[in-house]
Amino acid sequence: MSSTIDYLSGAPLRAGIIIAIGAVTVVVARWVLGRIVRRLSRAPLPTVDTSGRFTVTLGSVPDDHARVRRLKTLHQLLASVITVVVAVVVVSMVLSEFGVDIAPLIASAGVVGVALAFGAQSLVSDLLAGLFMLVENQYNVGDRVELGALGSTLANGTIEEVGLRVTTLRDDDGRLWYVRNGQILRVANESQGWSLAVVDVALAPETEISEARDLVQDLVTSVLAEPSLADAVLPDRPPTVRVSDISATSAVLQVRAHAQPGQNQRVASVLRRRLYAEFTSRGIKLA
Repeated sequence: MSSTIDYLSGAPLRAGIIIAIGAVTVVVARWVLGRIVRRLSRAPLPTVDTSGRFTVTLGSVPDDHARVRRLKTLHQLLASVITVVVAVVVVSMVLSEFGVDIAPLIASAGVVGVALAFGAQSLVSDLLAGLFMLVENQYNVGDRVELGALGSTLANGTIEEVGLRVTTLRDDDGRLWYVRNGQILRVANESQGWSLAVVDVALAPETEISEARDLVQDLVTSVLAEPSLADAVLPDRPPTVRVSDISATSAVLQVRAHAQPGQNQRVASVLRRRLYAEFTSRGIKLA
């Protein structure tokens, strides 16, 4: 009985303490990381004006949504790295407590790593591609993107998670896609900078194009100035209306309006609805 107690109070007890310390370390480290990320996301960015003066805005400042998404992506990645590193250290220490010599294991891991480097080139390619995607800020969690290879589309939707090996996104049908980073050769990001709302209006051949164009221009300008679309449009970039196509059956006017990232479909839907109502009330025939 005493020998059993002595054994349990030896290596198993120390191993349990190591595991407990490792778990606490992961929890505390991830909590501290979360606090740092939240503070960074709320911190105002310094600016430098044309005279070279360095300015920091204090008080309440608008959120930089791109920075918040980028910090969220890095938060997920660093949290995973912390968990893996602590787990490896804990396992190594626990094996040492039970008398397992980990030196041969480390040496064997080196040999296995060399073999895997030759046999798992696609895995290395995925990891390197994921690292460069994060460093270059090609997309972040919450961005709407289209991921493609040469001549084909792999998936399109909203990014839910960015890892070193796999990018996860959800499409408009609710399906969750897992795309290996090494397969992604091109990225179309709709959530960076600005987007473009495009509306085509096909008019009947007998319609007076100049009058219809002026009508569309005035209506689009007034609609985009409404308060309900203040958060969706770019006021410093006026919309354009041009004749994009002419045929025996129709004349097409194309409306192009700059919108906030990801808001182009919303703006286009509002413009289509208002243009149709205006044309109907004025008796202008559509093709």
